[in-house]
Amino acid sequence: MKTAMINEPKNREYRLTGRLVLLVIVSFFVVVMGVNGIMAYLAVETFSGVQSEKPYENGLAFNRDIARARAQDAQGWVVNENITRSISGEVSIDMSISDSSNQIVTGLAVTSILKSPVDSRNDCIVALNDQTNGHYVGVTPCGGGQWEVETIARLGGDIVYQSTNRIILH
Repeated sequence: MKTAMINEPKNREYRLTGRLVLLVIVSFFVVVMGVNGIMAYLAVETFSGVQSEKPYENGLAFNRDIARARAQDAQGWVVNENITRSISGEVSIDMSISDSSNQIVTGLAVTSILKSPVDSRNDCIVALNDQTNGHYVGVTPCGGGQWEVETIARLGGDIVYQSTNRIILH
């Protein structure tokens, strides 16, 4: 008579070894460093990070800018700036400046810069032309989205008016 052999599973005890723990820890950090490396590479490639060509010099000029802002406020100028998009997609800037006695200010060299808050390579510079009726008008083919409009008016090379406003163009 033959006896049937029954294969019983061996009762093996699972052991956590030092090699396995080391392998898990090293693998974890390799994955984290790999993902961080990829993210850092993509961040550097898609955005240069430069918002100002001369940040140190701009910081030193802070007191001069404060004095210019106080002088601008003392002028009492009233500035009306209208920014619209035409059907063709161009952005039109129409600006008028009047002094504290409500007289139109003419003879200024006015420039508006539509600055992209994301990438300075998308900035649009618009020279506004002095029209006969005291309006300064300019056109640019900037795209839609959120923009910071920095307007600078110069008289004889000196900045006499400066403002920055955030707008959304559709």
